[in-house]
Amino acid sequence: MSYRAIGIAMLLALAGCKPEGPTGLALQARQVVAAAGQADERTVEIWEDARITPALRTAMWGNSKEPAALAASIKDRPLERGLVRLVDRKGAVLGEHRLDCELGAVAPVRQGEGTIWTLVDDCSTGEGEYAGQITYFFSITGDKLAFQSTEDKPGERTALTLVHANRIEWRPDSPDKADAIREVSSHPDFDDPRVKALKDDEPLPADLPLVTDFIRYRYDGDGQWVKHVRTDKHLAWSASDGFPAASSFPE
Repeated sequence: MSYRAIGIAMLLALAGCKPEGPTGLALQARQVVAAAGQADERTVEIWEDARITPALRTAMWGNSKEPAALAASIKDRPLERGLVRLVDRKGAVLGEHRLDCELGAVAPVRQGEGTIWTLVDDCSTGEGEYAGQITYFFSITGDKLAFQSTEDKPGERTALTLVHANRIEWRPDSPDKADAIREVSSHPDFDDPRVKALKDDEPLPADLPLVTDFIRYRYDGDGQWVKHVRTDKHLAWSASDGFPAASSFPE
């Protein structure tokens, strides 16, 4: 931390000043994401439930979000979902994004010749096949959090979401760059005739076979990713099998 940042923190503490956030949330982390040290500096803030202490947060990251130390409290009021804010140098809120779960983290990553940002939404529960950490890529565009996207269906773009769980895992082709990514995902066979015959309120059959998608994403510029999928109808994958070889994925 620079002397300037330390000095500002001390002045805020002496004045009793704290950034104001939504009721029940406390500021957990701040990350400058644009124009550091300049008048148009932009910062991303992570706000989380005020009951989560630093020690509890460390224990909860990647694990259960129901720590014994908060059992009585969360019985009456469940933990709040986290909140991401984009603020200017004076702290004015320019944009917000509500997390799906309680904890979040932001970090830089290279893309092409520049830098973008990862947002991790920690939905881990410590159990289950699909609960885990969800990663998004974003940049700052027009004073907004601009999430990168992919086309799941023709003409329909959605935010690129990469999951780390027992039945889903991803890796970048280069450890320190976000230009090409491989993801493996093993899930029930949604093409099974029994699924297609289900009514809206009916659960999935418990004995659906698992199939495995081998997915390759390539960054195509302007915040967009191209997605290619190869599905193996006769394979069920889990993290204990190790990450598949590059040759398993479509080119």
